[in-house]
Amino acid sequence: MPLPAKISPAEWEVLNIVWDRAPVSAPEVAAALADETAWHAKTVLTFLTRLVDKGILKVRRDGKLNLYTAKLSRAQCVREVSETFLQRVFRGATAPLLAHFVEHAELTDDEISELQRLLKQRKPSSK
Repeated sequence: MPLPAKISPAEWEVLNIVWDRAPVSAPEVAAALADETAWHAKTVLTFLTRLVDKGILKVRRDGKLNLYTAKLSRAQCVREVSETFLQRVFRGATAPLLAHFVEHAELTDDEISELQRLLKQRKPSSK
């Protein structure tokens, strides 16, 4: 399912907080991002409102607070962004994408083991 609209890098920051802590209020999101950003509470509220308008978050009133939850899961958003990136940058070819990241990323031994496990799991069995 295509995303309803493009997600900006700043909106991803906000989304990650909502996915991790939902339901969450705007002041809680702002507090969670305070160490990483210099955003004011009003800026965070603007991002939350945009994400609601884009159909990615939903909001419900709880007393005097608005509480935000995800309408789309992290997996749905990551899958769609990954697919469009793969098409745009690698013309849909997965192997060059994986090769690029394996060659250029600093991977731990655990990450390498996990990648090997995933590739073995995907490998068709030869009969």
